[in-house]
Amino acid sequence: MEVTIQKFENIKTASVRHVGAYDQCTPAWMTLMMHPSVMPLVTDKSTFIGISYDDPSKTEECRYDACITCPEDFQASAPIAVTVIEGGDYAVYRHIGSYYGLKEVYKQLFEEWLPASGRAYRKEQPTIQIYRNLPINTPEEQLITDVCVPLV
Repeated sequence: MEVTIQKFENIKTASVRHVGAYDQCTPAWMTLMMHPSVMPLVTDKSTFIGISYDDPSKTEECRYDACITCPEDFQASAPIAVTVIEGGDYAVYRHIGSYYGLKEVYKQLFEEWLPASGRAYRKEQPTIQIYRNLPINTPEEQLITDVCVPLV
């Protein structure tokens, strides 16, 4: 498992919350992307990020934020919120393939890589996924997702 340590700055995003199974978050993405205040943010320079707050083996009501980066002066209105992802050190693993493979990636990161790394998970921060391409125009087996675990 090739993991790099990367330092992130704070990232301001426009977001929509989903509660439920992680594989059922498409409506949150649709709400986000179709909102009039967000549509102008969607450019080739946009970064799409998922924030995963919960371990699906511990709860069925997982919290997930569908996010797009936004400028500092962005003002949100319901159902859009502003979420700031805290900067710092992150363990980053690049996953290529279906989103259904992310569960195994997280298992390996937390059960194998993290204990062997000498680093610790920054538990007060959620994990994030940075989507480097999108399923609307990319074959499933070519999806690129950076899985990012905040570190102490």
